[in-house]
Amino acid sequence: MEDIINVIDEDGNRFDVEVIDIFNVEGYENDYILYTRNVSVDQDNVETYVSILREEADGYNLLNIEDENEWNTVQKAILEMGDFSE
Repeated sequence: MEDIINVIDEDGNRFDVEVIDIFNVEGYENDYILYTRNVSVDQDNVETYVSILREEADGYNLLNIEDENEWNTVQKAILEMGDFSE
């Protein structure tokens, strides 16, 4: 079963995304979302994204991970979750 949520990006655009996973990483208080908009990269793959997830009254906000150390920690957590490659 797919989990679809309505999100608002940093530019105020609204769209639906398919949630792959929502997770936390040790040392940071943010919730992170691994998601796709189901745009094909090639025959076997779709583009995936990761953002900081903030729940709002009218949907979810997706924020960029701007801190390099935080980004590196989040990347490691994603790679440990499953069959993902950099």
